[in-house]
Amino acid sequence: MHTKSITTLEYPKIIERLTDHCAFSASKALALELTPSDDLSVVSHRLALTTEARRLLDSRPDVGVRAARDVRPQVALAVRSAMLLPEQLIEIQMTMRSAAYLHRVLSRIEEDSPLLRRLGADLPLRPALDAHIEAAITDEGAVRDTASPQLHTVRNQIRIAQQRLQERLNNLVGEFRGALQDGIITMREGRYVLPVRSEARSQVRGIIHDQSASGATVFIEPLVIVEMNNRLRELEGEERREVERILLELSAEVADNAPYITLAVELLADIDLQFAKARYSQAIKGTAPHLSEAGVLRLVDARHPLLTGKVVPLNFQLGEAFNMVVITGPNTGGKTVALKTVGLLALMTQAGLHIPSDDRSIMPIYREVLADIGDEQSIEQSLSTFSSHLTRIIDILSNAGKGTLVLLDELGAGTDPSEGSALARAILLTIRERGAACVATTHYSELKAFAHEQPSVTNASVEFNVETLSPTYRLSIGIPGRSNALAIAGRLGLDPAIIERARTMTDSSTASMEEMLSDIQRERQATADERFEASMQRAALEDERRQLGDRVAELEAQRIEMERERISIINAAREEARKQIQQMRSELGRVRSQTGKGDVSEATLAALRARLRGVEDNAEALPMPAAPRLPPRQGRERDRAPRPATAGDDEPHVIAGDPEVGDPVRIGSLGQVGELLALPDSRGEAEVQVGSLKLRVAARDLERLSRRKARDERTVITMPSLATREIPESEMDLRGQRAEAVIEAVEQYLNDAYLGGLPRVRLVHGKGTGALRQVVRELLTRHPLVKSFGNPPQNQGGDGVTEVVLNQ
Repeated sequence: MHTKSITTLEYPKIIERLTDHCAFSASKALALELTPSDDLSVVSHRLALTTEARRLLDSRPDVGVRAARDVRPQVALAVRSAMLLPEQLIEIQMTMRSAAYLHRVLSRIEEDSPLLRRLGADLPLRPALDAHIEAAITDEGAVRDTASPQLHTVRNQIRIAQQRLQERLNNLVGEFRGALQDGIITMREGRYVLPVRSEARSQVRGIIHDQSASGATVFIEPLVIVEMNNRLRELEGEERREVERILLELSAEVADNAPYITLAVELLADIDLQFAKARYSQAIKGTAPHLSEAGVLRLVDARHPLLTGKVVPLNFQLGEAFNMVVITGPNTGGKTVALKTVGLLALMTQAGLHIPSDDRSIMPIYREVLADIGDEQSIEQSLSTFSSHLTRIIDILSNAGKGTLVLLDELGAGTDPSEGSALARAILLTIRERGAACVATTHYSELKAFAHEQPSVTNASVEFNVETLSPTYRLSIGIPGRSNALAIAGRLGLDPAIIERARTMTDSSTASMEEMLSDIQRERQATADERFEASMQRAALEDERRQLGDRVAELEAQRIEMERERISIINAAREEARKQIQQMRSELGRVRSQTGKGDVSEATLAALRARLRGVEDNAEALPMPAAPRLPPRQGRERDRAPRPATAGDDEPHVIAGDPEVGDPVRIGSLGQVGELLALPDSRGEAEVQVGSLKLRVAARDLERLSRRKARDERTVITMPSLATREIPESEMDLRGQRAEAVIEAVEQYLNDAYLGGLPRVRLVHGKGTGALRQVVRELLTRHPLVKSFGNPPQNQGGDGVTEVVLNQ
């Protein structure tokens, strides 16, 4: 990438902010080396890693590299047989523990983050090294007494020697108190001494090790403790040599594991860089743009990442209907910001960073991004300058070509307007002929006409509010900007006569251009008004549709609740019939056992058998509880054969008025006919005899029938028993079927699965174009038997299968 242009577009400031989110020096070094790539596969890989890390941190913000350090210099020392200090060993231990932690965390994340999982799986684990450092070094960086038996023994001996020496010195302090400057024990050169007054030094026989600055005090080691001090020094020397041996042993183990530790640091730095990119994405509310191989750039609600406060979003496109945009408009109106935003977001994308825009944005991969933006103004300070540097443009032209993005600010400014305008048009024509994408800003009216006339070139402008005399910072593609100089002068109070005289002096072509711009803006406003009105109508229709949908859903819920109540009553009736059959069979068995003894006649036995058959027949006549079904859509009602006419059809089947005791009635929810035995009680429940069964049902569920109708309905009940229903398979393959056929098949399958007691099923529709999957899921969304549905993991079918959980 063009180094000067990268600096001009303020990409280094983005990297500086990225490094603020890095946890240790190794990842900061990687961030500083992060440059845009022109390889599509590399950019795609980088963006995917950032997206995976963002997804992980959104759900687990505490995940990180913890106390990892760049311990490669320490490892290099160990490889050269140097002795590492305890604190250096602790840093190595903490780094390897961070690697083990991330290895464990990343191995458990979802399968939709394969790149992070792979990085985590590659992290080396060295538990033996960790255990050895833990056994020898404390968290504070001291060598433990238990690091070796020899060290344990030596330190015990040192403690004993120090205790004896202290006791002896305390006695000497009491003995020579009059000769001492202070009644304390101190040390000089690693040996215990007493502070003796200079004039009393002859009273204490011993070795003088030091003297105070004033000369008033000498520090004497009494002869009686010289041997004890010598022994303590010998023990301390043994301790020092044993500690060094332990540290050298651990250092050698670090050297043996050097490749693994180095790899761990490199991988931890890479992982932390992805976490830093994710945290920066969170900070700027970034998203991953879609990548285009066709050179299409489309920014939706984009923002410059270095701007703060209220920022007007940028909507911009390039590379489809046109490959060059000429932006015009007033100073400080946002032209340069738009230019820098386009260039900087292109660089960020190719570096694998999320960009602050809507997730519908599309970015191409440019071979070069070439920018000449004045004197490198600072957007953060909201400053604008409009100078051009011809030497920079010459350099840009030497690199411009297919696959490059050229950004030119105030092209042709700083010279004679007529020559500058001609030069600007010639440069733009050259760039277009070389196939480069280009965005340029200008004040020249001739360039507006140039953009209007040339193919694959379009105008754009930053809007200006003449009423408030301030820019709106909104960019409009397809409309050239107006100078607004005369309008601004009028608003500021310049004499109208002067403004009118200036208008008469304006070049006729310029006036014609301004009038054309006014017409375009009026037409654009009219179109926007029509679009707004249409959107309001769409919103009203959508609201009405939603209300109707809610009402349909409410009615459907009521219907399902009534259906469930009916099923509950049927099940209660069948359970009651089962209990009666069980009792009758028990009674029949008892009677049979007594028949042989002569206690019961054959006639009694035959009557009991007949009664049992009657109860069983009535139980068999009860309908099966059907699963709730969706209401049939238009064009899907089943054809029903008309019932043949019979004598008495002219007699009313249903008799108006409340039924009386003894009247035949139909139980609506069961579809069964019986006889009313008792009128409704205080709870509104009546008692009805259906065959040999006595049921209590809601009075509102009863219909009074004619006796002829009651006889007819009693004779046509033929329903299958529970034993005849087959339980379907738990998976249904829909591949290769038409959408129309699939709907009915899936509805029937869900009903059968519900009645068969299956808790969940799988619908195999394949991936293909996704049309069959969409039809199936639209059906599942409104089906009353469906509790939830979704995709299984990739290794179990992924997008080609829908798993359905049924209501129980």
